[in-house]
Amino acid sequence: MFTQHFAAHRITWSRVLIAALLLFIVLKAPPQDDSGWVVELSEMLGFALLVAATLWRIWCHLFIAGTKNGELASAGPYSVVRNPLYLGNLLGIIGFGLAVAQPALAALLGLVFALFYPSVVAKEEADLGRIFGERYTAYFARVPRWMPDWSLYHEPAAVNVSPRRLRGAILDAMWFLWAFALWEFIEELHSLKLLPTLF
Repeated sequence: MFTQHFAAHRITWSRVLIAALLLFIVLKAPPQDDSGWVVELSEMLGFALLVAATLWRIWCHLFIAGTKNGELASAGPYSVVRNPLYLGNLLGIIGFGLAVAQPALAALLGLVFALFYPSVVAKEEADLGRIFGERYTAYFARVPRWMPDWSLYHEPAAVNVSPRRLRGAILDAMWFLWAFALWEFIEELHSLKLLPTLF
């Protein structure tokens, strides 16, 4: 089944999706009518989601930047939802579609996420169950997979962080904002007739 193949090769397929999206951006004519309050509201909401997704992912990485694959992360955002990084990705991709005034793109990216990422999560949960055993079983039973339960929130007084990993996490999280900036730059190139449009 393709969802299982995607789960095993999600980074490769994510890169293919990004390349296809970039090709779409480069070859697609920008929207003709970008006025009106609906478009403005979409762009503002989308940009707010992009910023939230970026900050959320950085916050998540604070709790695994020194411990990933070493111990079970169960504090901070991991205390309220089992997959906070993927939740941040979902916010980011929907926010991107809205920020560039392409609600159909936001819906498509959200659908792709909903179709393929549950298998990724299931594979990772099985791996974590094998690594951490009963500790993960208890965590799995207590903490929801997708919808945060803020009544469960707890955090330690301090966390151990690897600066190198945290730096990489910040650069990784910034891609949401860089993707938006790239879209805007390419739209400007289109408006100056410096790029071809095929559709």
